[in-house]
Amino acid sequence: MSDPDQAATGADPQTLAFVEDFALAMERLGLVRMTGRVMAWLLVCDPPAQTFGQIAEALQASKGSISTALKFLTTAGWVGKTSKPGVRGDFYTIRSGAMADLIKQQSGQYAVFTQVTARGLALFEDAPPERSERLRDMHEFFSWLAKELPALMDRWETERA
Repeated sequence: MSDPDQAATGADPQTLAFVEDFALAMERLGLVRMTGRVMAWLLVCDPPAQTFGQIAEALQASKGSISTALKFLTTAGWVGKTSKPGVRGDFYTIRSGAMADLIKQQSGQYAVFTQVTARGLALFEDAPPERSERLRDMHEFFSWLAKELPALMDRWETERA
């Protein structure tokens, strides 16, 4: 059996700087930084399918942190996990369209915020406008987002096709 972990990682300083920048951006969105690092590495690595060992070596990270990140990314559907005949271990790849799928999934959640803020507006219907103004602003935003995001994603899919 061949050992894919012996392949060169291609983790040069410029690539690692990009990986870190991407990870920091994802961290600002609420992801754990290592999850962002793994995601970024899988976006730019060569070959595009990487083993657990290749990812850990390239990122110089602990097995535990890589394992946690990969578990999150595969469960979320952002990363695919495959195997190859005659090769030991699994291979991980970033899934095409993963971020668009995430946005689609999130768009359904905005309806929940619209419902909750509508209940809040009903609760504070008789309150002075300065008390309900912030809530009304948020309700209007989530209502708009819930309406516009599906149309935006449809346009994205049309333009990509």
